[in-house]
Amino acid sequence: MGAVRDSARLDEMFVAIEHMNLPPGFRVEIVEGAVVLNEHRAVHSRIVRELVMTMDRTLGREANIIWNARVDFPGALNGYVPDVALLREGAEEDEAGNHDYRDVEFVAEVVSQGSRRIDHGIKRDVYALAGVPTYLIADPMSGLVHVYHQPREGAYIDEAGYVFGAKFTLPYPGVTIDTSDWPRDRRAPRD
Repeated sequence: MGAVRDSARLDEMFVAIEHMNLPPGFRVEIVEGAVVLNEHRAVHSRIVRELVMTMDRTLGREANIIWNARVDFPGALNGYVPDVALLREGAEEDEAGNHDYRDVEFVAEVVSQGSRRIDHGIKRDVYALAGVPTYLIADPMSGLVHVYHQPREGAYIDEAGYVFGAKFTLPYPGVTIDTSDWPRDRRAPRD
């Protein structure tokens, strides 16, 4: 597995970002050293909420599910804020309030207007390198869900695709996802 590099620098960058006058409704991440702003629209929020509620019902309210919380991942300056993540039982925040990527067992990202390339490329590769067992990408603009599973040597060796409206079970953590009520975003994708 790769190592997180420059955690102190990430801390400095996030502190500086917190002092900026950012517009409401945006999530900030640092991807390969670049500050990335992604808009949270109602469609995005509804899918995140549906995922969290489904996981709560299936895994129980004591499951260590987080959303929109910072996790530093392997590589240089990768401070991600996954839409939804499941952490191993007993995982705790560090002194700075962050989570260790080695505790992440599942990640879901909902594609925003400008995040398609990052979610399908950079993040997929980093999550595989980090050993995250299952990675789900929900794309409300295309109406597709991609599920990546079984990371080996920095790449996922298993991939499945579903259309919005489908019902499927994640290989890990074994949660059945029903996308029949997931909304679509009718805007054309930018990237």
